[in-house]
Amino acid sequence: MKVGIISFTEGGALLCARLCSLYARKGWDCRGYVPKRFFRIGWEDIGIVRQEQTLAEWTGSMFREGRNLVFIGAAGIAVRGIAPYVRDKMKDPAVLVVDEMGSYVIPLLSGHVGGANELAVDLAGAIGAQPVITTATDVRGIFAVDVFAAKNRLVITDRRLAKQVSACLLEGKPVGFFSDFLFKDEIQGKWMPEGFRDHACEMNLWITASCKERYGENCLRLVPRCVTVGVGCRRGTREKCLEEEIESALREGGIHPAAVKTLATIDIKSDEAGLLALAVKKGWELKCYPAERLLAVEGDFKESEFVRRKVGVGNVCERACMAEGGRLMLHKRSKNGVTVAAAQAQEQLETF
Repeated sequence: MKVGIISFTEGGALLCARLCSLYARKGWDCRGYVPKRFFRIGWEDIGIVRQEQTLAEWTGSMFREGRNLVFIGAAGIAVRGIAPYVRDKMKDPAVLVVDEMGSYVIPLLSGHVGGANELAVDLAGAIGAQPVITTATDVRGIFAVDVFAAKNRLVITDRRLAKQVSACLLEGKPVGFFSDFLFKDEIQGKWMPEGFRDHACEMNLWITASCKERYGENCLRLVPRCVTVGVGCRRGTREKCLEEEIESALREGGIHPAAVKTLATIDIKSDEAGLLALAVKKGWELKCYPAERLLAVEGDFKESEFVRRKVGVGNVCERACMAEGGRLMLHKRSKNGVTVAAAQAQEQLETF
């Protein structure tokens, strides 16, 4: 975890040193910033430096680095500091405020997705402080969609529906709960959080990699990134063509595009400009396997003698998407010089 801590007073500087020492023992990437006049010899060994930036400059640098921020001082200082940089609850870092006496810890920003609430509880426990949590689901002890999604690395496909699910739970209305994936500590039956039902309701939540319609229009999908798309193509195939053919294949296979994590192909395509550009655009990992590795993949694949003569293996897309194991979801689809297949990893989720 990456943390940046800033203090403004002598008492705050002492608490900053205490927290930096604590996080150093945890193995976290922690940096502390204190005013020059309060800096003490030896503090550099625990990651503390003399603060030379303005508050705005420091806050901006922490946001750019994706660090969680801890302000030791008044909440108003933190609010003014972060105001120009707050953008999106799904992307903003956690921001906490601790008073210089170490009595209270207040999460200000990204309580759920950014983990500020969890960090506040952890920090408070370490220094004997009181965490001040204000989010409704936490106060009421109710299932929080964004926390659950973040913990299990699930994509929230519709924020409006996510808010409606939380609203229903807060109002005591039942919500249908469905999952195509098992949970790690599931022994028998299906795990289900409190407040949900195992049948369709007016509002539903579905953990799935599918884009097919089910459980009505008021159904929030939480999508694991567990799909590898295997692709083969002619030399020089443009990014737009690859994107269109992959998206078309996913629709045909009923696979939600948010489920794609990896693009896989043969190593002779590792310099293919269209593939490289598409992987960057979509945020997909690109894996390129040698022909020997692809030939070793077990399965019943429809081989092309022409492709075998060209690259050394008769079916690139299916073998590539199955190179790390999993279940073949979409068999080879060929169009416009692009072949596409997809496989799903055997994902297991944490419980809440």
